[in-house]
Amino acid sequence: MSLVITSNQFVENGGDYHSAFSYRNHLTGTTRIPANSEIACASLKINKNGTISINKSMVFYQYFNQELVLVTKPFDEVTGAINEVRPKFYDTDEDTLELMPKDLAERLELGINESLFSNVSSAVVDVVSDSDGFKGFKITYTQLNASASDYLASLAVSDFRQVYSDIYPEAGLNWVAGTKRLNASMSGGIGGTGYAKQYNVALLEKHLHSINGSLECNLSGVSGANWTIGLCRSDPDGSYYPSYYTESAGSSPAHHSFTPTSRSFDFYDFKICAEQDGGSNRRLRVYHAIKQINPITGNDVLVQQEVPYYNIVGNPFFNATAEPVAPHIPENGTPYDWSANASAITDCKINLANETIEISLFAGATEYKIIEFNPAHANASGVTRRYFNFKPVCDSCRILYPKFHIDSSSGGKHLILSKVDVTGLTSEFADPLLDWYSYHVLNGRDAVPYSMDMRYFNDMSLLTQASGTEPFFGIYQQLGLTGKILTNYQNVLIVNPSDLYQGTDSSNFSLILGYANRSIITPTSTSGTAINIFESQSVPSMKSNTSLFVRLNNLGFNSINAGKGNLSKILYSIPRFSQDGSSVGSGLYFEPHERIYLPLNNPNELVINEFWVDFVNENETLATDLTGKSVAIFHIRERKDSK
Repeated sequence: MSLVITSNQFVENGGDYHSAFSYRNHLTGTTRIPANSEIACASLKINKNGTISINKSMVFYQYFNQELVLVTKPFDEVTGAINEVRPKFYDTDEDTLELMPKDLAERLELGINESLFSNVSSAVVDVVSDSDGFKGFKITYTQLNASASDYLASLAVSDFRQVYSDIYPEAGLNWVAGTKRLNASMSGGIGGTGYAKQYNVALLEKHLHSINGSLECNLSGVSGANWTIGLCRSDPDGSYYPSYYTESAGSSPAHHSFTPTSRSFDFYDFKICAEQDGGSNRRLRVYHAIKQINPITGNDVLVQQEVPYYNIVGNPFFNATAEPVAPHIPENGTPYDWSANASAITDCKINLANETIEISLFAGATEYKIIEFNPAHANASGVTRRYFNFKPVCDSCRILYPKFHIDSSSGGKHLILSKVDVTGLTSEFADPLLDWYSYHVLNGRDAVPYSMDMRYFNDMSLLTQASGTEPFFGIYQQLGLTGKILTNYQNVLIVNPSDLYQGTDSSNFSLILGYANRSIITPTSTSGTAINIFESQSVPSMKSNTSLFVRLNNLGFNSINAGKGNLSKILYSIPRFSQDGSSVGSGLYFEPHERIYLPLNNPNELVINEFWVDFVNENETLATDLTGKSVAIFHIRERKDSK
């Protein structure tokens, strides 16, 4: 009589020679089994992953922005949204699924990335196990630490959308790859077809990289023309602009009643343009799309409002004089005269870095930075103004596309593109899996980005820094980059309802993700500044509905698997419950009350050097829900009826 103790070598993803459900033990020598012997299973120890039950109503939430803090950093004072996450369900799925941890991890990963809406971050979900079995899940968020890449050499005609081709098909900007030019299609006077020249507008359907993505243009071909260079959000429904945008808010409040753009029909989130000022001179003005009260309707709307860079002390083109400091007194000064171009401006650059937009003008190698975020921007009287800064980039305009316009009575006008930095991610224009704004618009939820655009940081009428009051309406501190990483951006999971992270009342995923009795989950560990890791703090609850069997492949006994209709090498049927009553988990121990011996059918002595053990389901497929360390002990003895 002899005992044979077999076990796998625990190596994650080690293949059949090492796995918990299929392994081979090789002897350094050989062993001899007497003639007319029989074998039985003496005991087993395994770690079994059961299934995890999910249904379509189950949800948790994720957040990628500044971590919220009650009072000092509430929900409506950040530029990010809280997005729901559901494990991926396919059209053929039932409403409720029983999934193995690996299958659930794959569906979680798909669901997380589909609701992350980021061009600089992605997530991977892994199953965590050790020699004792399944421990939970590991979610790793990684910021893409990659520099922007210049896409200029690859630009093709098909990359440009002629924005108003449905209205004026003869108008537009034509891309010529060889010269890197956007050529104006139409020119002429005010009357007749000349009116179409206002609609020489093209949008590049490649979004700018969020990590120092730059758009650079040479302006030598637009002297004597009206022109616009800017960035705007997507237009997923073909409506030209957001449903809550208005070309004019009526009589603007006096405290920011700067010259409205003459092209208010042509929506941009950020832009610089050359506009005629009522006379013959064209002046460089800068605009952004911000919150304003429509005095006619009383509703908050989005309008394009000027940023008076020429009123900012320290700006290279500052020319304002001192003015009264009482509230609601407009600034004064004059925008740069493009017609005279006294500084010999040759080029324009727009740079995107996380939440910040900067605009620079160049006279050859000399840079004039006319727009950059600084909460201390002040006028000639030393008064800081919110409207001296661009609004921050928020989730509603996180994905920004370059947009261009040329309007001239003389022909041959053109912009020369010298650099276009786009994201390394491959995506379609207005991709709802990447673009948060497009996702909501395409699903009929315009109210969601509207709420984002109406937050306090887009309201330039708030002149004072009211620290110590609630809500805090100070000048929003825009976040840029730390190296190539978004400054102070943090991944957060909300797995149970939270008052701080508003709108998460439906969250019910804490037990499945392994965070019992917790709500707000911050990273359990990090790797550098670019990686946030979430690991289950408890083992998710599982159940088992399967039958398991032990198969010993390389010995001469036979059994019959009638369900399969053939002979088998199954030696033992594992009970559903272990000695302690568990059906899943680690360290499940089984010992039959009565051993069932099967003859080895060896009339002569056997010499072997290997034991090949499988744990299988009733259809004899490998039981891949076993993990970690498996131990199977067999008893070999001489047949009692052999004498």
